Parts: sequence; C-alpha cells; structure tokens
Amino acid sequence: MANHCFDHHLPPRILCQSVAVQPINMVFVRPLKSPFLPLYSEKFNISNHVTLSSCSLKFQKSKDNPIQKRSSKPLLTENKPLVSFSAANNVIRGCVEDGLFDDAIGVYLRMLVDGVPVEGFRYFPCLIKAFGELCDLDKGRQIHGHVLKLGVLDDVSAVNSLLNLYWKCGAVEDALQMFAKMPDVDLVSWNTMITGFQKSMDYISSLMFFRSMVWEFGIYPNRVACVSSILSCSSLQLLTHGREVHGAVVKTGLDVDEFLVSSLVEMYMKCGRIRNAENVFNSIVDEGSIRGNAVIWNVMISGYVSNVCFAQASMLFIKMMVYGIKPDYSTMVSLFSLCSESQDIEFGKQIHGFIFKFGFKNNVRIETALLDMYLKCGYMENGLKIFRRSQNRNLVMWSAVISNYSQIGCPTKALELFYEYEMEDGLADSGILVAVLRACSSLILKPEGMQIHGLATKLGFVSEVFVGSALVDLYAKCRNMECSKNVFLRLSQRDMVSWNALICGYAQDESADEALKAFRDMQFEEVRPNTVTIACILSVCAHLSVMSLCKEVHGYLIRQGLQTTVLVNNSLIATYAKCGDINSSLHIFEKMAERNDVSWNSIILGMGMHGRTDEMIVLFDKMVASGIKPDHLTFTAILSACSHAGRVDEGRKYFKIMVEDFNLKPELEQYTCMVDLLGRAGHLNQAYDLIMAMPCTPDDRIWGSLLGSCKSHGDEMLAAIVADHIFKLDPSSVGYRVLLANLYEHFGKGREGSKARSEIKDLGLKKKPGCSWIEVDNNFHIFTAGDRSHSQSDEIYAAVEGLTIEIQRAGYIPMIYWW
Repeated sequence: MANHCFDHHLPPRILCQSVAVQPINMVFVRPLKSPFLPLYSEKFNISNHVTLSSCSLKFQKSKDNPIQKRSSKPLLTENKPLVSFSAANNVIRGCVEDGLFDDAIGVYLRMLVDGVPVEGFRYFPCLIKAFGELCDLDKGRQIHGHVLKLGVLDDVSAVNSLLNLYWKCGAVEDALQMFAKMPDVDLVSWNTMITGFQKSMDYISSLMFFRSMVWEFGIYPNRVACVSSILSCSSLQLLTHGREVHGAVVKTGLDVDEFLVSSLVEMYMKCGRIRNAENVFNSIVDEGSIRGNAVIWNVMISGYVSNVCFAQASMLFIKMMVYGIKPDYSTMVSLFSLCSESQDIEFGKQIHGFIFKFGFKNNVRIETALLDMYLKCGYMENGLKIFRRSQNRNLVMWSAVISNYSQIGCPTKALELFYEYEMEDGLADSGILVAVLRACSSLILKPEGMQIHGLATKLGFVSEVFVGSALVDLYAKCRNMECSKNVFLRLSQRDMVSWNALICGYAQDESADEALKAFRDMQFEEVRPNTVTIACILSVCAHLSVMSLCKEVHGYLIRQGLQTTVLVNNSLIATYAKCGDINSSLHIFEKMAERNDVSWNSIILGMGMHGRTDEMIVLFDKMVASGIKPDHLTFTAILSACSHAGRVDEGRKYFKIMVEDFNLKPELEQYTCMVDLLGRAGHLNQAYDLIMAMPCTPDDRIWGSLLGSCKSHGDEMLAAIVADHIFKLDPSSVGYRVLLANLYEHFGKGREGSKARSEIKDLGLKKKPGCSWIEVDNNFHIFTAGDRSHSQSDEIYAAVEGLTIEIQRAGYIPMIYWW
C-alpha cells in the first residue's frame, strides 16, 4: 500500500510523538450490515494503527484480513480505495446508530490512511460520539485536537458532541471550559450541561444551569432539560424548585409526556407530597396512550410504599388490574416491598400467585424480593425454601438471605449460610461482610469476628465506612474498646453510623469520659448527631447521675432542632429520673404524642425509684387501659417499688396479676424482687422456700438479697446456710464475705468474724472502697470510704456525727462496721 502523509489531519498529541508498533491483524472497515465484529487487540488506540515518525503516517498492513477473505469482493485494493467518500460517511453514521463505535472509528482511520480528504466529512458529531462512548479521556482529547485543527468546531453540533464526550469521560472541568468558550450555545448545549451535572450527582449545579438557561438567556426548556432538573430536585427533595420546573413543564405543553409525568410523580413522592403526586397522576391517567404505561403506575405504587401508604398502594394495584394493565417486574418488586414493610403476609402470598400467572417465576429480582418478604415477615422456612429452589442464586440473593437472618434475630443461621456461601461461591461483598459482622456482634463472637476482619482486610473492604462501622460495633460489643477505636481511626471516611458505634460502645463499657469526648469530636468534625447518638449520650448522663450534663444535652437537642422521637423521650425520662428530677420525667411523659411500652416502663420505674408508689400504681392502671400490655420489666419495677415501700400484700397481688392476668412466666428478676420484698418484711423462711421452689436456677444476687435480710433481722442460722450457697456459686465474692463477717460481729461472734476476714486475706481478695459523689452548684464532690482528702472533710464529719447523735436520741442504734 502506498504511503501517504496528511499531517494536518492528525491530532496534535499524535503529531508530536514518534511511536513504533508491531503489525497486528485487525479489521478497519466492514460493510454496514456485515456479520463480522471488529477484531481489535486490547483497547483501541490510534497509535496502534499507525507508525508516526517525523510527521509521517504509515498504515500497518494486515496480512490476514478477514473481510478480504470472507467478503464477496475486497473493499480496498493495494493502491486504490474502492469505497467512495459518501459511502464512508454512511458507513460511519450507520455504525454509530447501531452502537458499533469501534467500527466507526476504524472506518475514519482508514479514510485518513488512504488519503481520503476529510474536509468535507459531514458526520464529525457522529464520530465524536463514537469516541465518547469509549469513555476514554485520553482518546477524547485526541479527537478534540484533531477536529480543532480541521476547523470543525465552528459547527455547534460538533462542539455539543465534544461536551457530551467530556461528560461521559467524567471530565467536568474540561466540559465547563469548553462551554464557557463556545461562541454559539443552543438548547442542546444547555441540555448537555444540565444532564451532565445531574448524572454526575452535582444536582445543585444542574439546577443552577437550568435556571440560568431560562431566566438569564430566555431559552425555554425541552423534555431533556426538564427531566434532568426534576430528577435533581427529586434527589435533593427540593420541593420549591421542583414546583418551578413543573410550572415550566406545563407552560411548554410537555405535561403529557410519559417520562416527564413519571419524573414529576417520583419527585413529589420523594418530597412527601402525596396529594401533588396524585393530582399529576390523575390528570394524565385517563389519556389512552398513557393509561397502559405500566411505568407510571409503578412509580405511584412505589411512591405510596416509600411513604408508608400501604392501603393506597394496594388499591392502586387493584385498579391497575381492573384496567387490564399487565404488571411488570418493577410492579412485583414494589408490592413485595409493601408486604415486607407492612408485615402483610396474606397479601404477599396473593402477589406470589401472580408471579406464576404473569410468567415472572425465574426473574432474579422478583425472587430476591419474594424471599426478602417471607424472611421479614418471619416465615423463615418459606424464604429459605425459595432460596434453595432458585436457579438464579447470585451475590445479591445470598446477601439478602444472610442479612435477613442476621437482622431478625437468627445470627447463628446467618453464620451457617455465610460459611455455605464461602464453600459454594467464594468471595463475599461488603454487604455480606456487614451482615456477618452483625451476627458476630449479636452472639459476641470475637474469634469469628476477627476472622471476618481478616477477610475484609484481604478483600480490601476494611476501610469502607459500612464494614468499618460494623467492625467498630463488633469490638465494642465484645468489650474491646481499644480494637474498636483503632478500627475507627483507620476509616477513610467516618459517618454518623461509625461515630454512633464508637459512642455507644463507650457508653456500654461505662467509659463515660471517652463517650463524651467522642461526642465532642463528632461535632468538631461536623458530623450531625441523630437520635441514636443523643440516646447513647443520655445513657451516659444517667450513669453519672449528673443533672447539669443531662440539661446540657437536652438543650442541645432543642437548639439543633433534632426530632424528639419516642427513643429520645424515653431516654430523657429515664435520665431525669436517675438524676433526681422525677417531675421533669413526668412532664416529658405527659407531653409525648406517642408512647410505647418502654415509655410506660421508664416512668413507672422512675416513680418507684423516688418512692411515689401510689402514683406508680395509677400509671400502671393507665398503661393497661391504653391497651399496652405490661411485660417483665413493668412488673420488676412495680415489685421493686413495693419492696422498698414495705408493701408486702400489694407486691404479692401484682406478682399474682403478672402470672394469672397477663400470662407472664416469672423470671429470675421477678423472683429476686419477691425474695427481697419478703426478706425486708421479715418473712425469711417464706423467702427461702420461694428460692428453693422456683423453677429457675438461683444466682448469687438472689441469695445475697436474702443474706442482707438475715443480717437485718438477726437470723444467724439461716445466714450461714445462705452464705454457703453464695460461696458455692461465687467463691471470689468479696462483698458477701464482708457482709457475713459483719453479720457475725453483729451477733457477738468475733471469732467467726475474724475467721471470715482471714479467709478473705488468704484468698487474696480485696474489697473496692465505696465511692459516691454529689453535684452542688455545677461542681462535683467525690467521696471514697475512709478518705478525708476533701477540703471540707472536718465540717462533713462533724455534720455526720451530729446526725448520728440525733438519730440515737430518736431510738435508732446505727450499725457501723470498719473494714
């Protein structure tokens, strides 16, 4: 083949290089309807097809050209091209229209090699589009330089194609610079920029360009611009801007476009404006050409489901069936989601039947949604049976079944499925790893969790925020806050979930200072806390019993405009009660628009803690009257309050109500309350008999409660028996051994008391000194047993001595033991 040199046709980047490549066998040209595909090696590159040296272009001749072998006649001879200029134009245009972008580029390159003058080439926009579909910025810039040298950029269509090329390659700055330098900007140019920003998820810039186009340049938007702007408003839930675009749609007469209507409905649904979405839908649904479009119906049904309007979604589906509109895959998926969210398994079973009727049986999306519905509704066997029978088990389906078993309280089964997945399919994704880590957290399985940690590191997921947050939670649940903190600090990005995992871990570990510091650091990094964060911090305040801190958090909650959910209100009730302000707890409870069983339990427990037993009983009656069934925690609070108030008969009454009226089987906690109640009242033998007769195994706490009662009521013989039970359960229990030693000394048996104290020393046990603190004028005063380091210790001990004298005059003999 003859050599040709057309330097002015080549992009600047190519002309400045000297590249030598090996000859390769490939097809550059094929007829428009040829069945043969291009045989490019690896990725296309202009330098793969030519040798450039001193601005000289040489085509690398193919030894075995499949087209020349298989075509009825060759397209090219050694020296003379047989393809005409117009034929090449048509071939390139046809290849682009058929999506054969590599072929289109190959044809153009052959034109260059064969010396076909390209100044009259009319399809540069098509050619640029072909380069854009490669999504290769380097090649995109080459064709840009090429057409710039040819002077083609006077054509706005070619410039618009280049704009689109840069957006497809993700080169936002290049697209912005080109748009700013365009001498002529038409509607397509604006559409390209608006759509480019929207697809790049820069929704604000997309809307800014839309507004600039309409208000500053007076260009009325078309369908493309309106759809992109509506999608931007939908993503950001910008109702006001969405209404503005809706007005433009109506003004331009595009409100009958199916895709625009669907976008508007979706936008209003995402903004929570159900009535507006219904108005748009109803205004168009009677149009004959639109009524049969299942997409619009799907958007409405999906919108109802996302806004928890389950009845409306069901009715719309029925209406859809009455109109004879055949549902598609998206319809079925939305309906299964409805059943999952509403826990309506009966309706779900009916929709399951439609799968067979409409031939959707083997669709993987529908199978995944179906098994997800059964699992979320608690029908584990049905969901697992669908999973086992499926022929489409892919990563998504495995993730769905493992995640559901992990979330609904079957962590052991989730782990079994994960190990089965590893044996069958191999590598997991981040979703599966998160589900398995949650299962390990629920079971507090640190060794297994560490194995998953190693796997996540190997697969490169350990720095991802979701996997990292799950690891932080795992180590926190396993009480290894050092590892939890280390994982947290290595996260490439920290979101609200990861901060909550760390803060809640510190709160559960009773590391109050670290939890508060993490809360401050979270705000310093400008991560906005949510209600879970506030609930965790309030639990720290309750643990510390610091009123000022509780009020600070409450004030922060109000100032930041955080929604006071039931969870937060419940935490506030419990925290104020533990900090000594039961009136604030009651005020918050009475102002709550919605209450659950935790709300009632919190206020009942608070009233009992503050000795307001009569009000507590009234609240219990109101709880039952409101239709909320009391649980074990409710009766624990009531029995504990009756015990401290000495109301034995009432305690027995509510224990009986728990068993007979509410069919609750007493647990160890309730039996402990009853033993404490009977022991405080002096019914020691009844308390002992109750322990021996109860169906659950006694622990050291229930025996310890009875031991304290034996000391109070002077029953030395029973105390020895009870102490024997305690030390069999927990030989290292120093607190109960000290109590027994004090009890012997109280009975005047100094030898037995000394023996008990000697046993404590022989076992190497040490009793931690008691510690208490009080808040006065926002200052904390901490007191430890035997410590006189406080600046006002002389005045404090003088006050204690004065109070001791007063109570002795009243007839009380204090029992003071030194340890």
